[in-house]
Amino acid sequence: MEFLLRNIKLEGDRTIWVVVFFLCLFSVLIVYSTAGISEIFKHLIRLALGLGCMYFVHQLKFKYFSRIGVLGFYVSIILLIFVLFFGVTINDASRWIDIAGQRFQPSDIAKLAIILFAARQISKQRDFLDEFKGVIWYVVAPIVIICALILPADFSTSALVFINGLVLLFIAKINLRYIFGIVGIAIFGALMLYGTAKYLSVMNEIMPRSATWVSRIDGFFTPSENHTLNEGYQSNQGKIAIHKGGLFGVGPGKSVQRHFVYASYTDFIYAIMIEEYGLVFGAFFPIFLYMILFYRAVKITNKTQSYFGGLIASGLAFSLVFQAMINMAVAVGILPVTGQTLPLISMGGTSILFTSITIGIILSVSRDSTDRNYATA
Repeated sequence: MEFLLRNIKLEGDRTIWVVVFFLCLFSVLIVYSTAGISEIFKHLIRLALGLGCMYFVHQLKFKYFSRIGVLGFYVSIILLIFVLFFGVTINDASRWIDIAGQRFQPSDIAKLAIILFAARQISKQRDFLDEFKGVIWYVVAPIVIICALILPADFSTSALVFINGLVLLFIAKINLRYIFGIVGIAIFGALMLYGTAKYLSVMNEIMPRSATWVSRIDGFFTPSENHTLNEGYQSNQGKIAIHKGGLFGVGPGKSVQRHFVYASYTDFIYAIMIEEYGLVFGAFFPIFLYMILFYRAVKITNKTQSYFGGLIASGLAFSLVFQAMINMAVAVGILPVTGQTLPLISMGGTSILFTSITIGIILSVSRDSTDRNYATA
């Protein structure tokens, strides 16, 4: 691995490169087991494309991502509005845009762009963030706009983006009273949305996915005997896979539950990892890798002399690791089904691409963390 790092001139934090290597290795092994030979070659191409983007992005000066974040924010708004009206609809969710037979989710762009944009706003408007209205106007309002546009088709991603924004505020040491106030308003809004979706049928016409949200939440807290796909079937099959895995697993490629778990190579890939590789290698080792990624990002944040660079390094790392923890929590039955993928492991197109770009930005910050020329970026 050291030979590879030296000869390909991979710059930035070398530990993160090692973590990426092991996550991609896990991805290849599990996707081959769950999706088969017909899909593994496509997946390898996507991984190669993602790693290529990661390499290209990590070579850029991270100060450029301040302006890219602004552009990405406005492009995300346009794409999210477009997908609401003209997007490809699957399972009552209009999340995809189809261009020449290739589909992508604008929400993947938005998740990355809003962190860059919010970090830029915090670093540029620090003098106005001592007041609550300044925090709302300059940081929270843009985040809420993106969340509102994602919400009709994808509640979990909308919630994830909002939480990432709150964590960014915490990292920036914004007054905790303001953050708690925003959290209180958000919880009240979420409860109102749940109650409206559950008891007012008109919500199904406005937001077709609202019935699915209610079904998944109700199925999680009060599971019925006759499980539907949304009310507990996936969770039960995932738990069976985990139980079969035991301490050391049934062995690579020997999963039985991959035939019964819906989205075994995306949403519930973690359960299949545990079934095949057990708790030691399939459960704890991936968690260990994600924790290393986050730890190294925090180290980069503490080392960099750029306020903006520190915010994006820790904010982007948290967004990846938090998404990973949500995916794992769903697989083991701690949370309701959300549809979030496991970063760099689950099979996917845009998710792998933008996860790779995200890590590339973190590596870019680590590469120039001690350069005083970027201390004000």
